[in-house]
Amino acid sequence: QMRPDGTAIDENPAPDAEEYLATALLFASHRWGNGKGIYDYRKEALGLLDVMKNRKSIAGAVNADKRKTTLVSLFNAENKMVRFTPDTDNFSKNGDHTDPSYHLPAFYELWALWGPEADRAFWAEAAKVSRDFFVKTTHPKTGLAPDYANFDGTPKAASWDAGTANFRYDAFRTA
Repeated sequence: QMRPDGTAIDENPAPDAEEYLATALLFASHRWGNGKGIYDYRKEALGLLDVMKNRKSIAGAVNADKRKTTLVSLFNAENKMVRFTPDTDNFSKNGDHTDPSYHLPAFYELWALWGPEADRAFWAEAAKVSRDFFVKTTHPKTGLAPDYANFDGTPKAASWDAGTANFRYDAFRTA
């Protein structure tokens, strides 16, 4: 996330971007084949999918304030769901949670077919879990999702903005 002058607001990833990029690379591979180096779309996609799920913890300074934190994988392996953030410093303030608009079960189904063989069962289960999650997290009358949610589907009010428990900016993208 960047300011208009190009300085970083937050250098940590928003996992939905990686989800879209990995899927775009797989589509490119199937459409145009694979070249060499960065044009080996399949290799780049599989590498990205691997680190999204299996990356080991990385500790260090982030952002201009050089805040020290530890980053973990973009997916919570126990819940088989995408995280709001891999930043464990945020977990200590807000708990490990998710953003309903980051759940892309159709992508996970493709990853179960085309992704790293060792993780295909995980991605197939993640697709099912995400579809079930939509039913849990959306309001029973309006069908609207909150911006952020706990892994059990209950709305999540972030420490910096209690409004994240409501249908707002991120939630507009929820399928």
